Amino acid sequence: MHRPLFLLFLLLFARTSIANNAVWNCQQDKASKEWSCVGEKKQAEKTAEKAPSGRPEAVVVEKPALPIPEPRTPAPVPETAQSAEPGVAAAQPTVTVSEPAGSKPIIPVSRKRSPEEAKVKDTSRPQGWTCKAGGQDTDWNCNLVGPDPKGEARIVESDEHKFSLLNPAFDYKQEQIFNNLSAQLKYDPWANCTIEMSARPAYVPGRHLRDVSPLEVTSDYSEVFENEISRYTGNVEITRADQRSLSNAATYDTVSETLDLQGDVYYSEDELALYSNTATLELASDQAKLRNVMFISPSTPLRGRAKTVYRDNKFLSRYKEVAYTSCPPNNQDWVVHATDLKLNDETGKGAAKNAWLEFKGLPVFYSPYLSFPMDERRLSGFLAPSFGNTQQSGFNFSIPYYWNIAPNYDATLNPRYYTDRGLMLGGIFRLLTKYSNSIANLEYMPNDNLRNTSRFYGSFKNTSHFTPNISSNMDLNYVSDNQFFAQLGSALSFPNFSYVRSSADLGYNDQNISLVGRMVNYQTIDESLTGYRRPYTRLPEIDLNLNHAFEFMPLNTALDGNFVNFQHDSIVNAQRFNIKPSVSFPIKSEAAYLTPKISVQHTDYQLSNDNNGVYQLNDPTQVSPFPNSVTRTLPIVSLDSGLFFEKEFQSASIKHTLEPRLFYLYIPRKDQNDIPLFDTSRYDFWYQTMFRENRFSGSDRLQDANQVTAALTSRLIDSATGKERLKLSLGEIFYFQDREVTAPLLINYLPGWLNLQSTNGYLQTPAETNSLSPLVAEISSEFADHWSAETGIQWDPSTNSIVRGKAVLHFINEPEQIFNIGFLYRQNQLIQDTIEHNLGFLSSPTVNPSHVNPTTLLTDKRVLESNDIIQSDVSFRWPIINNWFAVGRWQYSWLYNQTQETFLGLEKENCCWRFRVIGRRYVNNVNVTNFSAANSPNASSQTGIFFQVELKGLTGIGEKLDKFFEQSIYGYQKPEK
Repeated sequence: MHRPLFLLFLLLFARTSIANNAVWNCQQDKASKEWSCVGEKKQAEKTAEKAPSGRPEAVVVEKPALPIPEPRTPAPVPETAQSAEPGVAAAQPTVTVSEPAGSKPIIPVSRKRSPEEAKVKDTSRPQGWTCKAGGQDTDWNCNLVGPDPKGEARIVESDEHKFSLLNPAFDYKQEQIFNNLSAQLKYDPWANCTIEMSARPAYVPGRHLRDVSPLEVTSDYSEVFENEISRYTGNVEITRADQRSLSNAATYDTVSETLDLQGDVYYSEDELALYSNTATLELASDQAKLRNVMFISPSTPLRGRAKTVYRDNKFLSRYKEVAYTSCPPNNQDWVVHATDLKLNDETGKGAAKNAWLEFKGLPVFYSPYLSFPMDERRLSGFLAPSFGNTQQSGFNFSIPYYWNIAPNYDATLNPRYYTDRGLMLGGIFRLLTKYSNSIANLEYMPNDNLRNTSRFYGSFKNTSHFTPNISSNMDLNYVSDNQFFAQLGSALSFPNFSYVRSSADLGYNDQNISLVGRMVNYQTIDESLTGYRRPYTRLPEIDLNLNHAFEFMPLNTALDGNFVNFQHDSIVNAQRFNIKPSVSFPIKSEAAYLTPKISVQHTDYQLSNDNNGVYQLNDPTQVSPFPNSVTRTLPIVSLDSGLFFEKEFQSASIKHTLEPRLFYLYIPRKDQNDIPLFDTSRYDFWYQTMFRENRFSGSDRLQDANQVTAALTSRLIDSATGKERLKLSLGEIFYFQDREVTAPLLINYLPGWLNLQSTNGYLQTPAETNSLSPLVAEISSEFADHWSAETGIQWDPSTNSIVRGKAVLHFINEPEQIFNIGFLYRQNQLIQDTIEHNLGFLSSPTVNPSHVNPTTLLTDKRVLESNDIIQSDVSFRWPIINNWFAVGRWQYSWLYNQTQETFLGLEKENCCWRFRVIGRRYVNNVNVTNFSAANSPNASSQTGIFFQVELKGLTGIGEKLDKFFEQSIYGYQKPEK
């Protein structure tokens, strides 16, 4: 059972308001065949005859007590009052009572309803005539709600005839009551529930006004017996703040403080709407009894019924013959039933007997006894099962068990069985203390039937806060073998990574200072990454960052410091110290800015003495070994400037901007070939990278530069919404000298067809001599409410060719219609230039013993493009019919004419349940450093089928596909419920 159901009834017993509506009751005389109707109209006429003329003023009672004080305007006594029995008061006029805050609600005497009020349309029930045929010996039974339609046609709701093995949990009459309850709420709980179940109405709840609002009661008649018992009959209506109730009759005993409500009791508030035949509330002892209760909780949303509800005290309540669902009225796709239910609000625990679940009219689950938490307090027990199927391990199935060990630590045991490989034991342990939060995870397979060995994976995560400024983080991971995630992990967890990273850090952070010490280690799980291609271990690494802005003048100072100890088994090790102080002078106005900046970067290396080095250009016999120590100190001078122009087009409500920008950079040239690469590579070239001080990541290379970047950005902005209807950016770098500082390539990074895997060292890359960078143009647009696009292109004037290109189109009509299509082209010009420049070296048979001459291979354009990317990507979520959606993604490599990844599936989404099933084919363990190998026809791939069934407001089984869809389909939003 779901805990919001159990909280619904708890809200009822702190209230004293219930409800009713009057209806017509018509019967046909068997002899005369004439209709006889008794209802609101005649009752109103009768009331009008007996009611006094005029309406007396209301009396405000500060402290309600019986007998009720007389109104200011005396009323004539009706004839019925004169013949009343002793001790019985006559019908009373209007009384409005204002209760003191915090006092128990005392139901005041009601007033007679005027004929005008009796004619007011009641929208809480369907309007018009409702006639039902009786048996063979009975006549029609007709009821009228609201004004007589006088023969006018109206829409009649009918049940949908669907196959059901069981009788409906809620019959037609009960479904009509649910519709009435839903109409009394301030918003429709199931208005937008296909994706976002958590949408809230745009109104202010009135709960906070209950203690200060008067309790108003109106009724057709009221009587007081011996100044102790008050009885109200005929359309009893009670309102206070957001609370409203209607009932046929109500009785209040001031001695026992007991309130009895009878006859079609309706109650509604911001967070609850319910219906009951009768209700007895003992206000002094917090006890209550209700019969035939039906309710709606709009915040969940849930609706259901209970045959009998007992409230034994303030915390304990019992329920008989319970049924509930999160489906909207007239939909009973799934329903949970229980013969007995007990809820303890003090302990936060509930228990149900003979609980069973029906889905689409079929019983699918039964348990003789269930215990569950009612709130956020945890309770030990089994969780929803999960299962799936993969090509490498077969079908797998697991039933997790949650163990609530103590208030601050718990565990989840998750054994999983694979049909092809055997049993895997798994568990997660969590510990929460005042200063830290820890999670330990272990998965262990005693024996893999296919590999005949044991396998395991372990992780430990910890976050600690010792003071407001001092904290630490740990993320430790280790796996037994390279294929663990590919074969035993979920195929939805994106196993296309090459390393398992472990790190731990301790840091101090304040407003202007940050000091962090960390350790980082990588475990390589990609079998193709050996030797030189494995990343460095950092034991330890220390980062220091200082910054200060002066308020009395435009002056900013900063200092970035870093120390790292790099360790590796195959190549050169080092201790690197880098420090970079800087000072800038930002001058800004509304239309322009100018920021001069001066920095000095000093780097010191202590290298291990080994035989590694850099191969010289066009000379396979010469290797320059690395020295024992290297020092590099270089100044960096930059000047960033820009203007901002805008013009408002009032006729089109569009703002047009022009934003020219100039960025000058100067760094003197220094030979850095004697410095190996530890964490440095070249940034991919796009618009934003043109404004960096260094085109290399890391600290092992600092570019030589004497250049200026000229750029222009223009925008068309919708003044009403702020959306960028169009954004255009153009930019190009003008070089005033050649760039001789380059980053050499590890020989193992070169294409596999060169057969250089056994060669050690680096291969020097040639200097860049172009006077102009590629011209970069990027365009993005939100040209319609649901459409957006972005595109970019780079044209190299030296080769008169396009070296980069992308185009993406998005259609997102949230949340149901999503379509994305994109194309990416990237030419790896650096590798091609390096191969061509080192052609003689690569053609040497001593380095490349292959019988195939690389010179011949280089003439093949396909080989030269082996590290390029030519790729298209299509993803979508699109409605088909009756809340069925198609979901899918297709990534295709046009260079190799093969699919990299694809999945296709169906998703059913409505207000009460969700179903998903997909089939996926993907390349496993992609070698990210050798793109050509990952896209070759020999790259390993596998397929898998996954599905998920979720009953909203209850539970779900199968793989959780929400996160997978979020990562695969742009614009997809994970449902919150």
